[in-house]
Amino acid sequence: MSSATAALSLNDLFQAAAILTGPSGSSPEARPSDLNGILRQRLTDYANILGKDALKDDVDLETLQHHTALEALFLLELIHNRLQAPECPGSATGTVTSTRSASEINQPLVGTRDIGLIRTLLSILFKWAVEPLLQRIVAAIPSTSTSKAIARASIIDLTGLPHDFSAISSVASRLLALVLPRGPGAPIAQSAVTAELVNRQLSDLVVPCIVVGWLPKSLASDEIRTADQVRPLVMHLISRLPAAHVISAIGLGLSSTSASLPYVRKTCTFILSRQLLRPEGIRGLCESIFGEEEASGEDVALDKLEHVSRLLGTIPAGMTPKEYLSIILPRMLTLLSLEERALPHSYRRAIAFSLSRMLTNEENAQIKERTMQLVFPMLHDPIMNGAGSLSPKASFNTIQVLLTNTDPSPHLITALLTPIVPSLYSLYACLDGAKAADPILREGIKGLLSTWGRLVSSEDVTRTIWRIIHGEGSDWSVDIAGEISRVEGERMGDGQPLSLFTPQSLKEAEAAGEFDVDSNLLGLKPDPVRLVRFLKEIDRSDVSSDLFVQLLEAYRDSRTQKDSDPVKTLLYLQLVLQIQKQLSTDDASSVLKKPEHILTFVKHALQNPRQSARASAGQSNSASGLRMEDLRIVSDEESGSDDEDEEGDSDDEDGDQEHGSDDMTTTAVKLLLSVLEANADLSARTAPVLNDIFSLLEPLSKAPEEQLRGLAREARMVMTARLASTSDSTAQRPPKSASGEEDPRETYQKALKLLQDQLLPLVGPAIEPALVPGVLSIFMQSVQDDDSYMFLNAVQGLSAMVDGFGKDVLRNLVNVYSEGLDGLSASAMSQHDVDMRTRVGEALGQVIRRCGEALPSYAAILIPPLFRVIRASHFPTVLRTSAISLLAQCVKTNALAVLPYAIELSDAMIDLLQVESVPAARRKPSPRSDAEADADESAGKTAGQPPGTMDSQPTSTNSKFPPLRRAALHFLTLLTHACTTRVYETGNADGLLFPPGILKRAKATLGYIAATDADDVVRVMAREAVEALDQLAEAIVGL
Repeated sequence: MSSATAALSLNDLFQAAAILTGPSGSSPEARPSDLNGILRQRLTDYANILGKDALKDDVDLETLQHHTALEALFLLELIHNRLQAPECPGSATGTVTSTRSASEINQPLVGTRDIGLIRTLLSILFKWAVEPLLQRIVAAIPSTSTSKAIARASIIDLTGLPHDFSAISSVASRLLALVLPRGPGAPIAQSAVTAELVNRQLSDLVVPCIVVGWLPKSLASDEIRTADQVRPLVMHLISRLPAAHVISAIGLGLSSTSASLPYVRKTCTFILSRQLLRPEGIRGLCESIFGEEEASGEDVALDKLEHVSRLLGTIPAGMTPKEYLSIILPRMLTLLSLEERALPHSYRRAIAFSLSRMLTNEENAQIKERTMQLVFPMLHDPIMNGAGSLSPKASFNTIQVLLTNTDPSPHLITALLTPIVPSLYSLYACLDGAKAADPILREGIKGLLSTWGRLVSSEDVTRTIWRIIHGEGSDWSVDIAGEISRVEGERMGDGQPLSLFTPQSLKEAEAAGEFDVDSNLLGLKPDPVRLVRFLKEIDRSDVSSDLFVQLLEAYRDSRTQKDSDPVKTLLYLQLVLQIQKQLSTDDASSVLKKPEHILTFVKHALQNPRQSARASAGQSNSASGLRMEDLRIVSDEESGSDDEDEEGDSDDEDGDQEHGSDDMTTTAVKLLLSVLEANADLSARTAPVLNDIFSLLEPLSKAPEEQLRGLAREARMVMTARLASTSDSTAQRPPKSASGEEDPRETYQKALKLLQDQLLPLVGPAIEPALVPGVLSIFMQSVQDDDSYMFLNAVQGLSAMVDGFGKDVLRNLVNVYSEGLDGLSASAMSQHDVDMRTRVGEALGQVIRRCGEALPSYAAILIPPLFRVIRASHFPTVLRTSAISLLAQCVKTNALAVLPYAIELSDAMIDLLQVESVPAARRKPSPRSDAEADADESAGKTAGQPPGTMDSQPTSTNSKFPPLRRAALHFLTLLTHACTTRVYETGNADGLLFPPGILKRAKATLGYIAATDADDVVRVMAREAVEALDQLAEAIVGL
């Protein structure tokens, strides 16, 4: 530094900086207009102030910019020396202070304008000196990836690389001297220049230092040497700065053109990974990515979440997954366990998202397995064993945060929650019964358990709930402040003697509801009411059905085992009763909707029940533990002699076992009836196990116990009726006797069908309205029978029910006949469905004839559905023909019922005839070629079957069958006759007159059909219809 420069004051330096960065001191008229002249004028004025020699005139713009940048660095060094704070104890911390903090230790005051000049000098330095040098160096050094900016360069000067590398090394060293003037290990300098350089230009400082300081030996030479002195300075600097600031700077460096050099990118990645390993590295990463504006926001961009996950999930070079994850995972869990206000929402969500990606990493099984090995014990031990660095509440909150901020993954939820579900449920039961419990914690645990129950597989849920029933899970307590803690040692409630009620305590117990029928008076664990309520909330009928069967089997086994725990037996019984009470009525979660396992249990319960009971009674009673005899109230001393007591006890035990077996048998039969009632389609055809159960019920139908005998008979009747009602058309009927009397087996079958409804045996001479649905169901099942006697009597029964109960029954019949108009099932209707609907149509025909003069009151129920069936082209032609015949029957019975619909019906029939008419083949064939004649001859040889008819193809939708046209012509003829008769009777044709267009079209269509149709009967009926139309016209004209 020259003596003239040393004599300059701080104001002179800032004035020189203003000249170097701002307009020249000459007048606006004399100021150059181009950038070259402006820079030259600034450098001339600047040299005059500092007493330097002026720059030569023959330099280009790039040289002027480079020289300006170097002079800016020179000014920064001078200003830094003037502003640098003296040594003080506080400077040893290595933190960078602002200009305000520098003034507090007797630094010269620096204003806002001066700070602006410092920033401008730094910008000029990096823009006109550092960036051009880096671009030329990056373009000259061999690289596997080249940035787009460098790729566009047409000419690369390799001869100037040593000079450029030397220049950038000098600039980097001088910049580091502004930050660490005393070298590595010393504190960071305290000045406004240092603060601005480190706080605002750290990325621009670090990147050139990495380029010159980490140059590989393979690229170095005598002219290009690696600046080894730069590396310790850079590493010391970034170790003293906050992790978030360093991560942001390195991130910007990775996006710069210099990162195209492999060693630069590798070095930046190494520095970035080391920053993540710092204690505040994870928080710093989130702060650098999300920033202050997104720290408290609820919405976080997915790309940023994935970026954080990718950085945290990458194993640094030189470290094994075990070493890295052992450091990073505990810190992630610690951050997730913090209170909500201690960590911004975006940080929490990003960390949870990253952790979930590690737990579900399918690409790297080693990372996934190691993450599970480290994370799950840290989260499970506080809840299961009361161990670990987290409290149980913090562990639960961490799990909740992790699941809330991740994608719903059944695999993750299974692995994370299934091991601790028994403990969580025990904690929930404790909180649910404690008045001082935290409601937020209680509802959070409840929601977590419900989510687990709905997403996890049924096998895992059933297995885990069975663990809860067997007593797994810790005991918990809640103090008066609402804090939870595990109860070590003996389970709560074990060994506590029963206490007697005093009058006061009895009143308090009654007021508290302890004597309610669902109250857990004996303190069973788990509480049956609460556990079954939980099963109902998760709404898993498959889980409830499996548990129901397992509980029934466990209860049966405990009843037959002599040394079973009576408390456990009582628990099984209470759970079974609660499932029957809470889960047998709701259709969504009813245990009866999954009958397979229940039927298997019923079969096992009915197989030799007394034999298993006696076998278990003969087992040794030497096992320790609580037995059924321990609950005896009357002592052995009060019951007589020892020998008599022993014999009596033995008999009583056998009697109890047999009685328990009878109870289980009765329960099994009742359960069978409930399953049959809940599943209307269940029969031996769909569940073959019913055949075995049917055989096992035969001896029970002769049992001495009246209740069991009645239940067994009822079950056999229902199963027989169910089987008969689902018999197919191929089932062989028993032969009739020679005398013409009906076979007894046939009568027995029909009786069983009627007895399928439990109310039918109570029906007297007149059927009560409440029994109508049951009777109607029986008739509808009987109308499907293949035996003509059966279905004809069913048809008569249906028509008789319409007479007795009117429109409701008729509406049901019409719905059965016409259902499926809007669905796809009608297009694939089976012959059985067609037969059943046709038979219902026969019943409707009888109903129409019986209505007589009352038919108009039923017209709104009958005619519109029948009209829709006629219009349904996807319905079988048989049913469409049947519907037209029913409309014709309506006309014959009482024309007033059809006359309001006469115009629409007649128009539809004319359309049908016009579209579906089949003209007869021409008698004189046209001349054909020899090839066509040979083709026809070969086709005649291959066609071995006559064309199909409606009788041979009852499910066909071919509308060209003649019966459909015959029915339409018959209906038109009857309708026309009815209109003619009505005209003559009333003498008025106002309400019956067809529009002239319909009459004209009808005569034209019918005349054409009478002349051209291929069916003889159709042609004759068409002529009759034309004559009927002429008579109607004459009647109208005669008025």
